[in-house]
Amino acid sequence: MKTANELIFDRFISPLKKPRANYIGIEIEMPIVNLNSEKTDKAVSIASVQKAIEHFGFTPKKFDDDGICHEAVCEDTCDIFSFDCSYNNFEIALGRVRTLHEAQARFKDYVSFINEELNNDQHTLTGLGVNPNYKINDFNFVPSPRYRMLEGYLKKAEVWQYTNVSAGFHHYYGYGTFSSASQVQLDVNEEYLCSVIKAFSLVEPLKAVLFANSYLPEMPELLCVRDYFWERSAHGINPKNLGFFEPLPQSVGEITDYLSRTSIFCAERNGKYLFFYPIPFNEYLKRESIEGEYYDGEYHPYRFTPKAEDVAYLRTYKQIDLTARGTLEFRSACTQPLSQAMTVAAFHLGLMNRVAELTALLSHSFLYRDGGDPDLLRRKMNRRDFLSFVDPDELRTLLTEILTLCAEGLRERGYAEDIYLEPLFKRAETLTSPSSYLLQNQNNIDKVIREYASL
Repeated sequence: MKTANELIFDRFISPLKKPRANYIGIEIEMPIVNLNSEKTDKAVSIASVQKAIEHFGFTPKKFDDDGICHEAVCEDTCDIFSFDCSYNNFEIALGRVRTLHEAQARFKDYVSFINEELNNDQHTLTGLGVNPNYKINDFNFVPSPRYRMLEGYLKKAEVWQYTNVSAGFHHYYGYGTFSSASQVQLDVNEEYLCSVIKAFSLVEPLKAVLFANSYLPEMPELLCVRDYFWERSAHGINPKNLGFFEPLPQSVGEITDYLSRTSIFCAERNGKYLFFYPIPFNEYLKRESIEGEYYDGEYHPYRFTPKAEDVAYLRTYKQIDLTARGTLEFRSACTQPLSQAMTVAAFHLGLMNRVAELTALLSHSFLYRDGGDPDLLRRKMNRRDFLSFVDPDELRTLLTEILTLCAEGLRERGYAEDIYLEPLFKRAETLTSPSSYLLQNQNNIDKVIREYASL
């Protein structure tokens, strides 16, 4: 059997050696909200998406245990419609696109159609990172093998010991059913991998200022509760699976070694989707057997032997994730107001063309000139009182300089995609995020829901 490092190299590093086509991959999750301040009606969600599947000619691919289609694919574009974790949360994953204009056009067509259907029953897709009706919504995961596995795994936090955070697990085990994110994947090659990870790690604290959009009233000090949801769940048992690369890698070898110490928590055997207490991959391969569980009406124990092929189930959920497709996935941004949905992709795409300049600018900025730590800084910037940690004028200037770099990178592509940055320049000037606006209008949440649903 190959070593853990060799298996990881084959899966995650080898794809980087292939010629890169510089495509863009965009995934946008959106809560489905009942406009009557009642829980989301599963039947309405399913019927509206089913009509969209038929209207746009998508092919149903995955079905839940009740025979309901929860994932469909467009054969021409490779766009995917899916319910993410629950029937309260809908995701559009756009197949590889060349330009943001192409992505925007397809996204707008899809959302316009689905919202017209949902609105007939007083529901809507909206651009919030937390479903405002999360307290009354059903927390049931989609009843399919993968989601039953994930649900069982996250609920194990009720009995597992949490050794890495003294405060322990949070109790939002179903957070995947009511939290939504905006993610982008960009091609990267082996030569620039470490420099890209460094540059985008340094900018993570500032992304909290620009993109925070997951406010939870029970945690009023946070503008972005997304990080908390992940870190204090079973996914955070091994801290290497989340957050930042610490220390920042200086070579591909260091990345491979780091990933070998991230944990695996699921596998498949004989058609059964198993989960188990997370084990660092380099230790997992040495085990003679492992006790897992699978769902069949209820959860049952299942003992199995690790295999090298299980590297296919090794998945981290870091702010910047290396995928098996030869891409970096940027995961830390909340879903944005739908009229500004392309801001996340535009931000990363533009800066990908200005990595050296971004690193130099940030390294000499007030954030890092005294040895600032990106992880600690992001935690501070996620807070409602982040302006107590920094000088507002310095922060405003730095954000504007970064967005200017980003705009230059986009203009260099020649597609006039810098128009998608306009909302971010406004946020930088006022030092407000979508969460900030929500708080300013928290007595009129219906207004915000409708505004953030507008295209």
